[in-house]
Amino acid sequence: PQRTHKHSFRSSGINAEYGGRSVAVGAGFIAPFVTFAYNTVDKVIGSSQTIVSSVKKVGLIACFSPLTNTGYMLFNGLLKGQNFNDIILKIRSDLVEILIVGYSVWLPTHFSLFVFVPLQHRLLISNIVGVIWTGYLTYAANRAAKQRDVL
Repeated sequence: PQRTHKHSFRSSGINAEYGGRSVAVGAGFIAPFVTFAYNTVDKVIGSSQTIVSSVKKVGLIACFSPLTNTGYMLFNGLLKGQNFNDIILKIRSDLVEILIVGYSVWLPTHFSLFVFVPLQHRLLISNIVGVIWTGYLTYAANRAAKQRDVL
């Protein structure tokens, strides 16, 4: 007789809980907040593609980065059921590293997008970089907390 195999999330190695949490954080916080940040930047600086305006845009986006990354880590931790104090310790422990890596990825990306990439291709390029960045951010948010010495 022919064998039939039931394919399930569990047997495929896909973690539905993790996937659902990622979608919830992305759709419920990251997307609306980043949209707000870009709209704010456009209102403050305008839509000019000069190098000066691009530097200003990148600078303003850099100001939103600590809020975006802190929010990501906070909501991710809450959805995982972590204790609020543990989440705050994780943020204090990892945020500076995440910001440094984020600035090294996103500042050149945004500058290049604003100066060199035609408007119709910006979203595609930004999304490609975003997938890579989200992979790193997910890794950083979910790795074990660093050991701390308590004085």
